Amino acid sequence: MPFLYPLLALLLLLVPGRCAHAHEIPASVVVRTFVKPDGARVRVLVRVPLESMRDVSFPTRGAGLLDVARAEPTLRDAAQLWIADGLRLRVGDRVLAAPQVVAVRAALPGDRAFESYAEALRAVQESPLPVDTDIPVGQVMLDVLLDVPTAGVVVGADADVVLDPQWAHLGVRTTTVVTLILSNGATRVITFDGDPGEVRLDPRWWQAAWRFVRSGMAHMFSGIDHLLFILCLVLPIRTMRPLVGVVTAFTIAHSITLVASAMGFAPTALWFPPLVELLIAASIVYMALENIVGARVQRRWMIAFAFGLIHGFGFATALREQLQFAGAHLLTSLAAFNVGVEIAQLVVLAAAVPVLRWVFARAVPERIGVIIASAFITHEAWHWLLERAATLRTYRFTPPVLDALFLADVLRGAMGVLIVIGVAWGISGVMRRLSGAQLASRAATGLLLMLAAGMFTPRDSAAQAPKSTVQGVYTPAQATKGKSVFNGACLGCHTTASHMGAAFELRWFGRPLSELYGYLSNLMPKSAPGTLTEDEYVWVTAYILKLNGMPAGKVELNAEPAWLKAVRIDGAPGNTPAPLEDRWEVRSAVRKEVLRFRLVPQL
Repeated sequence: MPFLYPLLALLLLLVPGRCAHAHEIPASVVVRTFVKPDGARVRVLVRVPLESMRDVSFPTRGAGLLDVARAEPTLRDAAQLWIADGLRLRVGDRVLAAPQVVAVRAALPGDRAFESYAEALRAVQESPLPVDTDIPVGQVMLDVLLDVPTAGVVVGADADVVLDPQWAHLGVRTTTVVTLILSNGATRVITFDGDPGEVRLDPRWWQAAWRFVRSGMAHMFSGIDHLLFILCLVLPIRTMRPLVGVVTAFTIAHSITLVASAMGFAPTALWFPPLVELLIAASIVYMALENIVGARVQRRWMIAFAFGLIHGFGFATALREQLQFAGAHLLTSLAAFNVGVEIAQLVVLAAAVPVLRWVFARAVPERIGVIIASAFITHEAWHWLLERAATLRTYRFTPPVLDALFLADVLRGAMGVLIVIGVAWGISGVMRRLSGAQLASRAATGLLLMLAAGMFTPRDSAAQAPKSTVQGVYTPAQATKGKSVFNGACLGCHTTASHMGAAFELRWFGRPLSELYGYLSNLMPKSAPGTLTEDEYVWVTAYILKLNGMPAGKVELNAEPAWLKAVRIDGAPGNTPAPLEDRWEVRSAVRKEVLRFRLVPQL
């Protein structure tokens, strides 16, 4: 009957769905992993939030509390489906058998067992969660012990273990922290997002070298700004000797700053990488405009050397996150990355130079062709320049602190300047012999001196943001003001128990401080969100960090987005909780909070 169709559609709209929330993908998941070669097996310990294991019906009691007494079989099934089945290992070229689930354990969010391999192993094997524990399923952490049999192959502590985790589907953003236990008891930590493919936990030197050669080539081929700069360099050059000189000067210059940056001899202020990106765009604009007005080939090596110093810092920015995969072979990996960049550079030149010669000989006159190509490059690079300038303006510049650290940085910068001048002087002699021309060496040295001095500017210690909240990112005065603001504006709707301890750790540890500040400034106070001043939200943020045992320091917390984003929320082992006078609300509300323990809604 026709009237049934509208009625059925109305029922579908009115009947609420009950399954959507059960299958929500967590926005952020952190997987903590220990890997230890152990003779005839490889032991793997994994901790992961239970909420990331969807489509599994865990036994519950009461208002969604995990029934710990009946949970172990289901926890084993979830560990096999979501953890063991997504992990593959090999030793050298030998693929190991599938991991076997040996033990599982439900853990509280604040459990500290995974601070060390020995403690995590003991907890999984000997310290089950008490069966009368009241905790919602969504707050449980799952600890898993996996054994990977080696089929008779003895795997020593120095074995070439290759890990291939496929756990990206656990969350929208999945971060895996792998700790390898070495033979001498030391550890090596590798952190990656998503599925990284095969990861060698302790590579040999040739394995690290090959990885970084490929990484250098990939970065060069994917960096359109570097490729355009190379093209601008060679556009007006038709003979081999000047081409060799220009390419050599650029290579030596970017090698100097690449190595210097990777070894920690470069500015570390937050504004420095955006400044480098801005200068790279400016270098392309300059080179293209010089090609249009008429380039002097005899002095092009000087420009290539000067701008090569800048591009080297750009290469170092891409390299910095990759160095954790170098193992114990830092210098080998640096050299290999540079070799990869040079290989890619030579491939580009080998393809570009013959094509340009053919085009200028057959299709278009050389001068017109250089002007047209340079005009297009100028247009593109000018847009990059404006965009990067806008990004740089979002950073705050503050004068450096005149202390012993500043003096050491000045001396180190002076040494770098002398090295650059010495290298430039040597190149100038080679170029005079290559070109047969008498270059103005004194003017060249002056130009390189100014550029080198700019590149090796001492680090701006005041503007540098700490990498973690355990390094002191707020002052005691800010926390004191934050307590007053919290008690006056927020305590009517919130208790401090909602923002400290297990609830805070599960929700915020491992995430940028900008997300915590954004949550507070957009959703608090609950009765009138967004009504506090910017300073008051900064103070409340500092107070909440203090409640969670994160130390105060000399650096003032501020609301600058880039500054906040660069700071990671971490808890130091054995951190000291807030004083008792700051936790009176917890003692009175703890029972209530345990019964209604829920995640803070995702932003």
